[in-house]
Amino acid sequence: MVAVLGSAGRLIRRHWLLSVLVLAGVVLRVLSWFAYQPALLFVDSFRYLGNLGEFNPSGLNPIGYELFVLTPLLAVGGLELVTAVQHVAGVVSAVALSALALRYGVNRWWAAAAAAPLLLDGYQIQIEQLIMSDAWQQVLLVALLWVLLGTGAPSPRRAALAGLLVGMAVMLRLVALALVVPILGYLLIAGGAWRLLRTAPGWRTVGLRIVAFVLACGAVLGGYATYFHAETGKWGLTRTTSQVLYGRAAVIADCDTLELDALLERACPTEPLDDRRRLDDYAHIQREKGFRDRFPPGTDLYQVQREFGWTVIGQQPLDFAWAVTVDFAKGFRPTRVDAPGDVPVSRWQFQREFPNADRELTKDVAQEFSGRDPTTVPGLAAFLRGYQLSVGYMPGPLLAVFGLIALAAALGVGRARTSGVRSAIALALGMALTMLILSAAFEFSWRYQLPALVLLPFAGVLGIRAFRRRPAASVPAGSEWQWQRRTTWLPDR
Repeated sequence: MVAVLGSAGRLIRRHWLLSVLVLAGVVLRVLSWFAYQPALLFVDSFRYLGNLGEFNPSGLNPIGYELFVLTPLLAVGGLELVTAVQHVAGVVSAVALSALALRYGVNRWWAAAAAAPLLLDGYQIQIEQLIMSDAWQQVLLVALLWVLLGTGAPSPRRAALAGLLVGMAVMLRLVALALVVPILGYLLIAGGAWRLLRTAPGWRTVGLRIVAFVLACGAVLGGYATYFHAETGKWGLTRTTSQVLYGRAAVIADCDTLELDALLERACPTEPLDDRRRLDDYAHIQREKGFRDRFPPGTDLYQVQREFGWTVIGQQPLDFAWAVTVDFAKGFRPTRVDAPGDVPVSRWQFQREFPNADRELTKDVAQEFSGRDPTTVPGLAAFLRGYQLSVGYMPGPLLAVFGLIALAAALGVGRARTSGVRSAIALALGMALTMLILSAAFEFSWRYQLPALVLLPFAGVLGIRAFRRRPAASVPAGSEWQWQRRTTWLPDR
């Protein structure tokens, strides 16, 4: 025991900055857990909890959160156990991210910086206190980075494990489908295999990785799609795509110039183009009787919304591209504020009183799953809100700087060209960009920016390490740089 404590003490002293950040992150999470009992609840929370045991895949969200998280945890505890485990997972993910950076030769200070956003960002802590799937998708992002990068170029077995993780991530939030693109790109270049594509060994190395990834990911998503078909009679993963596609199209549709058939004309918003409602309102417009009454009885509104969305995008591609670009750029603003038409940022902020989307339903859910009324500790809630709104968030320009450094390093600018970590940087940066762009393609929300806290700082500190690498001749034997060169840049053997 004395030896273990001594080793722990030396580890803490050696990584004192990370230890301080972890302590601060733990304290903030403990305060959050006590401030809002049994858990923070949002509209989506009621949908998740209401679907337990039924596992109906036709709702707004995939059913992975209910299957993988809520069902096993609620079998042994209440909502407070769910949030406690989510907070622990957040801290462990941050430490794992820092450890992976260290493995790639990043110095201890920058490795701690990679973990700081996950540990200290108030929006991250708030989402962990919510009964929502987002925190677990971030856990899977960290797991994917470790599986693909942790021990050099990925073997087919690790590529298959990555495929399983991507499938699970899609079952939590559909936007994770975007991860397929950068991961396939990484499997193509990892370990310098792209240099050997003119040879049989090169094709075998790349081919086995890609096939293993595709088969594993396809097995998970194919199984889920089959279940979706059995329950709904249609092939797919979710019906949400039709709604968010319609929402995106509705706010830009120039109904006076669009060429639409009689049915799609009824889907056009009645408000003038310059006086449209929020995108989020149109995404959920199916719930409004006035919208449903526009169509003949028996009309498949999901199909109408999907066709309307694609028609608008096809006829107004520049308007669509500009809207997506604007929403993508919003995530890099200095402060987290609302722009016209945004989902209110207040949804993801700590409140001084227990937030009640539906007071009676909130009380009923808290009683059903935790046997208590929802409560708030006013002093702790006020402190958390003050922290979150003042210094407790990652500034968007700093995320952009991390991203630009990573981009320059991935492109091989300067010393980064021979650093041996360009493929790892490209993977993390590609995962961030594809997820953020796909999210922006449908709707901007500060909630959807949280994956950037995992990926962009990590990619950025790897980029800094790439630019600061010393020449090979000056690297001492057994250094982390030489380990990196042996295991990550060279092809599998």
